[in-house]
Amino acid sequence: MLSRGNTFLVCIDFQERMLPHIPGHERMLKQTSKLVRTAHIFHIPIIHTEQRKLGTTSPLLGLTGQPIEKVTFSCVREPAFAERIETLGRTQCLLTGIETHICVLQTALDLQHAGYDVHVAVDCTGSRHAEDKEIAIQRLAQAGITVTTAETAIYELLASADAPEFRDILKIIKEE
Repeated sequence: MLSRGNTFLVCIDFQERMLPHIPGHERMLKQTSKLVRTAHIFHIPIIHTEQRKLGTTSPLLGLTGQPIEKVTFSCVREPAFAERIETLGRTQCLLTGIETHICVLQTALDLQHAGYDVHVAVDCTGSRHAEDKEIAIQRLAQAGITVTTAETAIYELLASADAPEFRDILKIIKEE
């Protein structure tokens, strides 16, 4: 299970130029935004990336800070990303992004190989074609990577209805 003191959130390539080509991108953005806002409440580090030449990240996610520009499909193979995650001192990674079968899959596998406990919020990922996403999710699960959803991850991070942040998190969860 995810723990707020040991988790970091990664948002991969939610770039405006790609989003119209991803079926269900509106819901994917809403669910990812919920994770981003939860991460802010719990002071969970967030790293976001942008694939070079695909434009800027959607402002709907509410991400702050400078994105890590990349040309590799796996974020881990981008030196700035690898350096950044090392400085965090955390071992659990919650992944979101596009495309599921390319950048998310390769990043998840590389993170797992590097010893991280990787969780992929599948409702916060997307691919241009449903079959590609479906096969990627199967591959992730077969590789032992935890396949989850935004709401499941949020409740794992919350851990208890007695948590002082419960009401704030509940407001986020209930948004449609």
